[in-house]
Amino acid sequence: MVKQPESNELIPLTTPITRRQAMQRFALVTGGGVMAVNLLAACNDAPPSTQKQVASLTPTPRAQTLVINQAEFTTFDSANPFIPNGQQYNAGLYQVCEEFLFYFNMVTGEITPWLAKSWEYNSAHTQLTVHLNPKAKWNDGQPFTSKDILFTINMLLKNPQLSGANSYIPFVKDMSAPDAQTVVFTLKDPNPRFHYNFVAGIVNSQDIVAEHIWSGKDPMTMKDNPPVRTGPYKLDRVIPAQKMFIWKKNPDYWNKDEFDPKPEYVVYRTGPTLDSEVEEFKRGQIDIPANFDLNHANAIKNGGYQNIVIENQFRDPCPRGVLINSDPSKGLLSDSRMHWAISYLIDRKTLAASTWLMPTVPAQYPWADYPGNEKWSNKEIADKYQLTYDPKKAASLLDEMGAKAGSDGKRNYQGKPLQFEIITPQKPGMPEYLNGQKLADELGKVGITATLRYYDGAAYDDKLNNGQFDIVSGWICGNTFDPGQLYTNFEIRYYVPIGKNAFNNQYRVKDKALSDLAVKLDNVDPNDPKAKATFDQALEAYYKALPWIPVYQTTYPTFFNTSYWTGWPTNENLYNIPSNWWGQFMFIIGKLQPAGK
Repeated sequence: MVKQPESNELIPLTTPITRRQAMQRFALVTGGGVMAVNLLAACNDAPPSTQKQVASLTPTPRAQTLVINQAEFTTFDSANPFIPNGQQYNAGLYQVCEEFLFYFNMVTGEITPWLAKSWEYNSAHTQLTVHLNPKAKWNDGQPFTSKDILFTINMLLKNPQLSGANSYIPFVKDMSAPDAQTVVFTLKDPNPRFHYNFVAGIVNSQDIVAEHIWSGKDPMTMKDNPPVRTGPYKLDRVIPAQKMFIWKKNPDYWNKDEFDPKPEYVVYRTGPTLDSEVEEFKRGQIDIPANFDLNHANAIKNGGYQNIVIENQFRDPCPRGVLINSDPSKGLLSDSRMHWAISYLIDRKTLAASTWLMPTVPAQYPWADYPGNEKWSNKEIADKYQLTYDPKKAASLLDEMGAKAGSDGKRNYQGKPLQFEIITPQKPGMPEYLNGQKLADELGKVGITATLRYYDGAAYDDKLNNGQFDIVSGWICGNTFDPGQLYTNFEIRYYVPIGKNAFNNQYRVKDKALSDLAVKLDNVDPNDPKAKATFDQALEAYYKALPWIPVYQTTYPTFFNTSYWTGWPTNENLYNIPSNWWGQFMFIIGKLQPAGK
């Protein structure tokens, strides 16, 4: 048997999963822009931290309340995770009310058992056994058991229209519950990563609902309001007119002896206008803002307000990148030498210093540079394939491929002018748009005509999935738990010609060496020390092909107010994920202490 330790201690993670294909991209990209001078001036007028605090913005005692501003809330009467717009996940539901079987801390690379204690596979990875925590209870006092998991997954298997069903229908052959704390999944094929469905990685993992609440209900219309979940807080009330969710500590919380957050109330609310939010922050009325950026935070602090923590070390899981349509019909774009030529035209240091929300660093690997990701790196291989800015090398590669410049400086290939369209899902002025603009300029300097176009929402998705594009300026996602998930995107078995909808390998990569290694990793236990050699081989094959080109690491600064609560993550002590819309934020709340006001 391949086992994971059964304990409440952190488990070092050495495993993989995919990202963009498995989950919709949550709100990880925030708007940036040049801030008005008068607003920054207002930040500098901040009162000293000793100023008397004003009344609470919530109908709860300020000193007992954690107040978090968030994005626009639209769903106020439903907690159904299986239908479109069925829940407001970022209003406290995933953060303080719902819990998951396991939590992954990307900062450290560790997994924390929670509603479950451990998992194990048989030697063939065709059977997964999950052992639940016998203490766990729903917030109505009923026990959380294996029957709830079986009910939830069976509901998904029987209703393919529900969100999340595709994570199980192709893979699950059978399920059983030998006892109240044990669930056994029998799989159709070997799958050493099936347990990732139950590990909260980016934002969340599989939602488990209570059988005694949902049984006999239509999952397409069920609201589950107020939500019956297992977390330390219950829904106290919702005030739609104020776009506010108020959560109150559950005095009967099942894990209170080991996890007892100090705030009596947690309030999530839609943030006001930027200038109003700055004033709320300076008055100590909110603990976490939603709208102002690093410039405003620095201005507030430099203006004399010292009750502010500025954390700017946590990376987005997805580095910004340039991604190439490598379909054989794309001519030069299908040639890895062209990928490298494009890479040599990217001035990562300049872009990292100037286009992101704050200065950041170039990316060498196609994943975030978390300490927990170091185990997937290989310096010797990375040094061999340095991603440097070198237009002369780019020009040399173009010449080598037969795309030589004419007397007018324009390059032709097989008798036709060389021209590409770069597309991006981000509006003009946003970092990804600026990165694409700079690439178009650099391509022009070496004789390639390049245009940049922004496509929104469904139009962009349609272009991407049908392969109707040349180059994308966006981001590189995939390595949530390990790179095997990322490399899955390059498997030839998922290839479909341009014009047909691709659910994977949207970039039409047909590199046999990379594909073969990706398939091999699909069936490798990432916890096996012997697997590192295969991961290294796949990394080298990836660099040789370079269908996705890393540009720079992406950092989203977060800001916290210490007027009422202390213990926030800092640059010096980034102990967990600081994003207040992720499920892991529950552990941040659990670390907070009253400031004594």
